[in-house]
Amino acid sequence: MKATALFLLLSLLPLLVSAQSGEDAGNAGRLLFAPLIAHHVEPRVGFSRLVDEERLRLDIGNSIDLLTYKDMLGADRFAVGADFFTWTSLRQEKDFHFPVDAVDYLFGINATWKKVIDASSTLSARLRLSHISAHLVDGSFDPTTDSWRHGVPSRVYSREFFDLVVAWEYDTWLRLYGGGQYVYHIDPADLGKLGLQGGFETVWRDAAMSGTHLYAAYDLRMLDNGETRAAHGFQVGVKFGPWRGSGLNLFVALYDGPSQHGEYHDRRWSYWGPGMNIDF
Repeated sequence: MKATALFLLLSLLPLLVSAQSGEDAGNAGRLLFAPLIAHHVEPRVGFSRLVDEERLRLDIGNSIDLLTYKDMLGADRFAVGADFFTWTSLRQEKDFHFPVDAVDYLFGINATWKKVIDASSTLSARLRLSHISAHLVDGSFDPTTDSWRHGVPSRVYSREFFDLVVAWEYDTWLRLYGGGQYVYHIDPADLGKLGLQGGFETVWRDAAMSGTHLYAAYDLRMLDNGETRAAHGFQVGVKFGPWRGSGLNLFVALYDGPSQHGEYHDRRWSYWGPGMNIDF
């Protein structure tokens, strides 16, 4: 019922766009709060290759700012938007086959806030109300043994939550952020409902040529899954194109913590590997 109500609310948001002025409508589609680079629950289009795992992570989806305002709630700019994206685990087999093992879906709404502090720094925040559901797919079933791989059968996993992140950005080359998450409904019901998050992103602009940016990002989350567990995400790479605009990211990512997929929430996952993202 809660997920249905959230979907209906999302369906109504585009109808409000026509009520915006021409100036505000022209800003639709530009994210006021840039996605966190090293956090895995973010809108992306791309993939990562998990070295020594014979596995890929595939990201498909996007977020969009539907409504934008000026001088609202103490901000220079304020926006309301929507999120629709997935992250998928694929097994890598010979002959370029990639059976789908597990997939997580997220949809929700968000509100973002941004204020210029001075000539060098800005303060921004993002509040999301989201629903996530996780599923095993046919690639996780072994027909030769008539059983689920890894000994994990398909099970119900979903959660609805709020998460808030506040970020301080200095001269476009450094962003520090912190925040937290409150899960108000989750299956299985015995999982924890609170989480804390922090991290940084830094970029060496125009390191080789105009429009080329070397960067590094780190994300730390403390999760309550019956016990407090840490999740570490790190990414280092190069962005071709404007730093906060459309372009191509080539990177190496590292992750250590609870599995990023809800169906394997009680398993620890540690990997590293190269990847690529396309920024819109």
